[in-house]
Amino acid sequence: MKKLVVLSILFLATIAASAGTVHIIFGGFHTPGKQGWDTGYAYFATVNGGPTIDVMCDDWVHGGLKGQSWYANVTDLGTSDLTYLRFNQMPSALTLYQEAGWLILQTRTTSLQSDWTDINYAVWNIFDPSLQFFPGNSAVWLKRAHDEALAGFPGVNFNEVLIYTPLNQYGVDANGNPIVISGNHNNTVAESVYPRSRIIAYVMPGG
Repeated sequence: MKKLVVLSILFLATIAASAGTVHIIFGGFHTPGKQGWDTGYAYFATVNGGPTIDVMCDDWVHGGLKGQSWYANVTDLGTSDLTYLRFNQMPSALTLYQEAGWLILQTRTTSLQSDWTDINYAVWNIFDPSLQFFPGNSAVWLKRAHDEALAGFPGVNFNEVLIYTPLNQYGVDANGNPIVISGNHNNTVAESVYPRSRIIAYVMPGG
C-alpha cells in the first residue's frame, strides 16, 4: 500500500515514509491537454531524486511551475504535530488537515479524473474558505470530509499521510533574492524568486 504524502504546497503519493528535510522537484501536470496548476490532481514530482510520484496541490494561492524545486520539512499527520505546517494558525487546523488527508486518501477509491479534480477543489476550499468555487462535485466531497470529521474519522489511519512544507515559505533564497507571489507566469499566479537587484523599495504594512 502506497503511503500518501501531504505537502504544504502539494500532496504526494509516495512509496514510503520520509523524515527530516527532503528535496522536491515539481515535474509538471498529468491532465491530458491541460498545463495549468488549477486543473487539479494529479500533478507529478520527485522527492530526494526518487521515482516520479503523483501530487496534489493544497494551496490555491501558491502555484508551481515545471522544474521548480525546494527543500521541505516532513510531518506525519498521524502525530498531530502541526509545527511546520503552512496553515497551522487557522482555527481547528488539525481537523482541517485531517479533512484534507481524508480527501487525498479517497483518490485510492476512485480512478476518475473528474473525481480527482473535484477532490482537489474541495481541498483548496478547506484552506481558503473565501475561495467559494465548487466546480463539479467538489462541494459534495467537501461535505463528505466535514461529515467524516464530525464522526471522528472512523477507521482512518492518518499515519498514511505525510505533509511536506517548504523550509522557506515566504522569505528569501540563499542569495538574498526575495521569494514573491506573482502573476507573471503565462497568466498563472505562482511563487517564484525575484532578483533583489530589481527591487527598488519594499512596502510593509504598518502596525
